[in-house]
Amino acid sequence: QVFRIYRNKTVEGLAPLGALQGMSGSILWAMYGLSKGDLPLFGSNTLVATAVGLICLAMTNHGVVARKVLFTVVVGVIGVGFVAAAVSPTLVGAIAFVVGALSIIPQTVKALRDPNLFSVSVSSNTLLFFTSSAWLVYGLMIGDALVATPNFLVIPCSAVIVQRARTSQRRVARPEDSLTHVG
Repeated sequence: QVFRIYRNKTVEGLAPLGALQGMSGSILWAMYGLSKGDLPLFGSNTLVATAVGLICLAMTNHGVVARKVLFTVVVGVIGVGFVAAAVSPTLVGAIAFVVGALSIIPQTVKALRDPNLFSVSVSSNTLLFFTSSAWLVYGLMIGDALVATPNFLVIPCSAVIVQRARTSQRRVARPEDSLTHVG
């Protein structure tokens, strides 16, 4: 997704709230992983938070998200995460659960409503589908409902986004759409 946005120089079709929430959820999941000593959870979510942060930065460059908003969200989420983790790893995990799981909703709604999803990466959302499936299995294997449960929402939503983005991009790419008919 990051490469597609920077290569094409557009964020068209992406939901700003979903990106901010996704970045926030990943930061909180990384903090949950750190507080639980779960290196896979910490490492993978640190990478995802960085990637989604780059998407949010692109959104600021395109005037979709104000820099002040992005800065406030990052600082606020890190502050909330540290406080919650100090109280209890379960608390930061519960907050990550709510913020992270619900972050897919704005993009799903946008995918269902917006016919132009040019900037939405089919491959990234396909990867999201499969990684969420893997996180579901991992959460079940380690007996952590906070890790497993959000994926029951993310898996079908990512499938919808993939299907809608693929359809949108095929429609734009059809050769007959770009031909000029001379009569």
